[in-house]
Amino acid sequence: MDGAKLVKYEGLPDGDIPMEKLEKLRRLILMEGGIEMLMRCIDSLPRLITRCETLEDRYRNLQARCEAQDRFIEMMVCPAQKLFSNRTIRKFSDIGQVNLDQVVPGLGAPYVNSTPVPPNSKIRYTHRLRPGFTPKEIAIDFNLAGGATNYSDLILQFYIVPGGVNSVSGLEIGAEMRGNQFLNKNGTQIHIPWPTFENCPIDVGSSEQLVLDITNAGGANNLDSAFVTLYYDNKLFYALCRQACGCETGC
Repeated sequence: MDGAKLVKYEGLPDGDIPMEKLEKLRRLILMEGGIEMLMRCIDSLPRLITRCETLEDRYRNLQARCEAQDRFIEMMVCPAQKLFSNRTIRKFSDIGQVNLDQVVPGLGAPYVNSTPVPPNSKIRYTHRLRPGFTPKEIAIDFNLAGGATNYSDLILQFYIVPGGVNSVSGLEIGAEMRGNQFLNKNGTQIHIPWPTFENCPIDVGSSEQLVLDITNAGGANNLDSAFVTLYYDNKLFYALCRQACGCETGC
């Protein structure tokens, strides 16, 4: 045949090749352009081998990563590694607020251990131990002695305190605020958006506690009491928890 090339293949004996494959090869050689097609396949064989070796390496790497993630997951699902049980998390998923109703004692002057808070003194409020959350709004009520409304004399600063609330140090959350930002003169509330950090919402982690320092900078009236509420999206809390654990019914 014009332009045909005689190719000699040295490989497996005929008896080791299934007859149906030999028949397919014979038909390919006899068909018009079959030899050229076969040669192109042979020419591309080294590239196919290289690609297969690359895919095999990727498979081994992926298998190693999956094994490492399996070990990590096995460690994290151990009850000893969990901060809160699923039962506890599910309970808090139905509650849309956190109350800072616990006074932190023992901080020393100028902090007081309980209300009332006299002028030039401070008090620190925190919440009960709970899973982490992301607040959306802040609402505060104040009761000043004698029915006073000098809320601007109250200075407020939020902090996140890792590991405990008995240290005066902490990470500041948002700017220093005044009481009149939360209450009008007639006593109606003003809800303030929760501050952001680097233009992102600030989470309160499970191993952290949020505290609020209230300073009575006035000269006449005691702060008889304060009630601090942080609202968060409990539906989102539940959805994120369910997504994290991968179960259909939630965590």
